Amino acid sequence: MAEAEWQAALDEWAVRKVLDEYCLRLELDEFDRWLDLFTDDSIYEVYGMTLDGRDKVAEILSKAPHGLHIGGPARITVDGDTAETVQSYAFVSTDSDDWNGGWYYRRLVRQGRAWKIAHTKVKFARKGTLPPVQGGRKPVYPITFS
Repeated sequence: MAEAEWQAALDEWAVRKVLDEYCLRLELDEFDRWLDLFTDDSIYEVYGMTLDGRDKVAEILSKAPHGLHIGGPARITVDGDTAETVQSYAFVSTDSDDWNGGWYYRRLVRQGRAWKIAHTKVKFARKGTLPPVQGGRKPVYPITFS
């Protein structure tokens, strides 16, 4: 394998690790460590809001419900010191029976030897964006598998 191919594989692995840590640090109540995944000037788009900068992300998202973040498969495209990703996710609140799912669209940048999230856009899956077989189904609690 050529050196460029090794570097591409290492970069993808490093980006994937950031995506994994994104979910785990939230779930394990490591909010300050979660913020370390972002650039200082990161932009986060969610619920019709655009949060400019890590401080604004912290101010708003520290109030978000707690729960389980299930990161799905991720598509990662690395181009030099920038990576574009899309990852499906599901979130199940531990405070209520609420849940949501959708996609995280992210741009990461290399800062020194680390990859950081520079931009996040959360797109929620809604009935109109899902195939008809999936649209509008809500889990019934307790969930049973038969």
